[in-house]
Amino acid sequence: EKKMKKKVIASILAASMAAMALTGCGGGKTTSEAQSATTDETTASAEAGSTADGAEAPDLNQDTKGTTITFWHSMGGVNGEAMDYLVNKFNEENTDGITVEAVYQGEYDDTINKLKSAQIGNMGADLVQIYDIGTRFMIDSGWVIPMQELIDADGYDISQIEPNIAAYYTVNNELYSMPFNSSTPILYYNKDMFDKAGVEYPKDDWTLDEYIETARKMAEWGKDQGIYGTYTHTYANEWATIAAQKGQWYTEDGKCNIKDPAWQKALETRKMLDDEGIQMPYGQIVAAKAAINSSFLGGKEAMVTAGSWLVRDMKNKEKFPFDFQVGVAYMPRFDESVEGLRSNYSCSVLGIPENSKHKEEAWRFIRYYVENASNYIAASGNLPTYLPAYNDDMVNIYCEGSGLDVSYAKKFFDPAVQLTTNKIIGNKGAEYMQIGKEEIEQYFNGEKSLEDTLDSIESRVNEALGK
Repeated sequence: EKKMKKKVIASILAASMAAMALTGCGGGKTTSEAQSATTDETTASAEAGSTADGAEAPDLNQDTKGTTITFWHSMGGVNGEAMDYLVNKFNEENTDGITVEAVYQGEYDDTINKLKSAQIGNMGADLVQIYDIGTRFMIDSGWVIPMQELIDADGYDISQIEPNIAAYYTVNNELYSMPFNSSTPILYYNKDMFDKAGVEYPKDDWTLDEYIETARKMAEWGKDQGIYGTYTHTYANEWATIAAQKGQWYTEDGKCNIKDPAWQKALETRKMLDDEGIQMPYGQIVAAKAAINSSFLGGKEAMVTAGSWLVRDMKNKEKFPFDFQVGVAYMPRFDESVEGLRSNYSCSVLGIPENSKHKEEAWRFIRYYVENASNYIAASGNLPTYLPAYNDDMVNIYCEGSGLDVSYAKKFFDPAVQLTTNKIIGNKGAEYMQIGKEEIEQYFNGEKSLEDTLDSIESRVNEALGK
């Protein structure tokens, strides 16, 4: 696996040098160095105020020579290596003398907890990278500032960022965090299995009911071979990906809305697919510690819904030596009332903490990173949000070595696809998701009825929201 990482990062650098005429590295502390120096911090929570209204617009032409900004992140593996390269490149090229010190903070929860601690001590990072729900948590807690003044002072055109995703981090017409790296789920299918079964390939405009019927046909064909029709993983709210096109997590007055008919259908569908043997049951996935990539690429399912990152794993033939043709189709529509090509997304973003001492310098690095990281992001199996970087070369970088036909790879970059931005948000969002996961697991494992499950989620979440 280490060899594979080196090969991937080498291919990223080679491709990006050709595309962007990159120069060498230098200066700054990298992920590997910072990761070994990271120490444990005491976790605490506090409320932090937002920046005052009417503040004077920042002067981006001020002297910043000799300024060091601290960048907390949770990017490891190939993503971390590419990030290190760009940090070093920025440090070498930046004529203003700004130095970025990248500090690996561990996984998502570690970064959130350390940010909480930093709020109390009025110290910590000038810039943080976190995932989508975590950023909304930081926004709603007042821990990151709106970037709009910095964006306006720089004359930056925010329409260059994928609009559906940018809108999710925009509150009261102000962008609070800059999305740069997204993963868009899509339906992968084993073309060889479909050909042998004589079943029509999934269509791009199909519905949930058509997906269920297709999965049932493939499960019937594969039952004597130990092959399932499809696969749904155990991630929190993975069962709700399609229903999110229609369901609402909150009522109009801000209460838990888990009894929305869309969520009920989604839960019943997942349970039915498990019980009928159309897919590997929830409890079996947990017990076997099954994974999306090894299960589908190991030939155990005809279809799977997975993020764009699966293409990255398809390149790793040493770890996943599959020998069949893969096709992709867009996510099914919840029903006929949902129009257009559909998908969802998860995202990494860059935010400036409220107590950052170098906000203008942090913005300069954010802009640099977003405008220069696209080929690296594509090579790692994710999708950049910076639209001017989209071209045929990027698509080729994304899928090269995976065996996926370019015509399929282009679907990940299709601007006509509508991304569902309906997510659980708010400073109680993580608690909402955890309560749902605890209760829903019991339903999927047959320990609790659907009615009791929904009642429990509703009461527990509303209690949490009321605190």
